[in-house]
Formats: sequence, structure tokens, C-alpha cells
Amino acid sequence: MRHREAIQVYLYRLVHGEEKGIVALIILLLLRISSLLYGVGVLAKLHFYKWGILTRHKLPCQVISLGNITVGGTGKTPTAQILASTIRDMGYRVVILNRGYRANWKGQVGLVSDGQKIYMTANEAGDEAFLLAKNLPGVAVVVGKNRSTTGEYAVKRLNAEVIILDDGYQHWRLDRDLDIVLIDTLNVFGNNFLLPRGTLREPLMNLNRANVFLLTKADQSTDDARDGIKETLVRYNPGALIIESIHSPQYFVEIADWYKGIRSKNLNIDELKGKNVMAFSAIGNPTSFEQTIEDVGAVLIDKMRYPDHHDYTMAEMQCVMQKAVDQGGYALVTTEKDAVKIPSEFIYSDRALPVYILGIEVKFTEGLHEFREIINQCASENGKKLPEV
Repeated sequence: MRHREAIQVYLYRLVHGEEKGIVALIILLLLRISSLLYGVGVLAKLHFYKWGILTRHKLPCQVISLGNITVGGTGKTPTAQILASTIRDMGYRVVILNRGYRANWKGQVGLVSDGQKIYMTANEAGDEAFLLAKNLPGVAVVVGKNRSTTGEYAVKRLNAEVIILDDGYQHWRLDRDLDIVLIDTLNVFGNNFLLPRGTLREPLMNLNRANVFLLTKADQSTDDARDGIKETLVRYNPGALIIESIHSPQYFVEIADWYKGIRSKNLNIDELKGKNVMAFSAIGNPTSFEQTIEDVGAVLIDKMRYPDHHDYTMAEMQCVMQKAVDQGGYALVTTEKDAVKIPSEFIYSDRALPVYILGIEVKFTEGLHEFREIINQCASENGKKLPEV
């Protein structure tokens, strides 16, 4: 594990109470002070925008922001996929603006895909942006930290009619027509502290800016837990629509076939039922992924977790494979987000066990009709309507 990632893991364990001792207490105190300063800075910047000291940039198209109020995995990437594909199927030219987190490409505007061709690798674009480009034919994906700049590029060069601002709730510089905030029902607001003491990007009172709250992974949480979340959301924002979604497992596919786009070789979700598998992942919320594997009937004999957005090395993959072999594993299972970070020499090597990707689809389970109406109202300027369901 790299030095930066080792620090990341330590801090995660620290803020969640897993590290003890006097040194841990001192660091927590320093982090708490930093959180207070961070909170003051967030509120000050927001008020600067409200007062007009800082100005927002308005693009000549519809902008839909998809984001969250915490760091970590809320299911944003698969939700962005279903949102973009829905609007694309309405007949609009859709462009996703992604910041390109941990991308090796440097510059103001990076074209990952124009909807017809992918121009960057996962290392160049970042895992999330590359995955969006791979899974969304007909939807352009652009990376860059300044979404005003990439937004102008999307309008002028790609003729964008609807822009999806990926991870955009805190990108206040760019004006938007709709703010959708994802709430992970398994890890709602972390430990309720602001960064860096906790995982909150903003105080909870800032939930009042959202138009829609999407509760993700609703099938893995209890009714009481979701009711409590809704009460909190209504307290801070009584006017926003609250909807629910699940991450529905659809299939398993061998990683080499996934890279080649051979969908005919997808395995039925029941194919690994009763089989011993090892899970490995580098995502924000591995617990949900691992629970899904068990929910489909596979026997989870072990799990390997790496820091979010981790780039796997050949040595690491060989180690994971050997552990699975030693424990009598039938296969390894990982996510699409991880698949783009696995070295190709490992993927196409003579492996002892198959490596399966678990295909996930976001499905809305509550509030779907109201949500479609809001999306339709936002995206439609020329009378186009969503198809009836």
C-alpha cells in the first residue's frame, strides 16, 4: 500500500474510533479544530455567492447536479449512468462533467469520450470518468476541475443540451437547474463531523439547497432506519422530493470478457450460488458490495479492501489470487470501478481462478413517477416528454 493511502486508511480508522491511545487523542483534537475552521470557510464561501461577491456562471443549457454531502461511496456513478441514459433516450445530447479525480491527465479540459469514441485510458481520465464513458454510448464525458470551463466546452464543441454535473453539490461556481443529493442509507452522515474530523463536506443545514434526495441501497437498510433519515431530511428541507433506489445485482461477467464487451458470456446472477468466492474492492463503501455478494447466495470466504480509487499492481493482484487459491476459492469477485484499475497483464494472464465483475443496476423503488416528472420538467424545453412506464 502506498504511503499516501496508508495515511488515508489510518485517518479513516482514527475518525471512526478504531485507533486508541494518547497520540490518537491529540490527532483527533487537531482534526476537530481543523473541522471548525473548515466549517467557517464553507459557510463564508456560500455567503459570498449569496451576496454576489463571488459570481455563478450560467451555461446556455440545462444543468443537473448529482452529488452528496459526505465523502465516500453513495452509489453516485451507477446513478449518474441511469440518469444520463434516461435523458439520452429522450433525444437530448447529454454531456457528463466529471472532475477526473486522481486522473493522470493534466489540463483544463479533457475529452474522455464524445459519445462515439473513448479517447482516454482509466489512468488518464480517472476510474469514474472512464467507467461512465465505457458504459454510456451516445453520452460524452469531459473531465476538468473547473466545471465552468468544461461546461463551456461541452456546449460549444459537443452541442450539449443537458449537462450532468457529476459530484457537483459543492461546485458552487457553476449554476444549476436541479440539485440531486444522494444519501447512503447504510452510512448516512458518517460520524456527523465535518472534514477532516469526519466525512461531512458541509453542515447538515446546507441540505436546504437540494431539490431531490435519493436514498440509495434502500433494500439493505431497515424501514426504521430510512424513516429516521427522512425525518432528518424533512427537518432541514421540507420541500425537497425524497425517493428511494436499490442497487440490483444483474449478472456476473469474467473480467476479460467485460473488457472486450462480450455481453453474451454474462453469467446468470445465480451461477455463483453456493460457491466460495473472495471479494476485493477499492470503493467508498465496500460493506454494501460484500453484502450484495452474500445476498445472491455466494459464500464469501474472505474480503480484501483497499483505499478508494486505489490503482492495483500486478504484485497485489497475484497476492489476492493466491489467497483465494489457498482458501479453496472458486472465483474472485470485484466491481466495475475496480476492474478499470487492474493491470491488463494480469487480466490476460494464465490465472488460476476466474475474476468476475458483479454487474449492478440502479432501480428506483419509491417516488419514481415524481422523479421522472422533475427530470422531464428540467430537461425539456422543446416539448419532449419521457416515455410512459
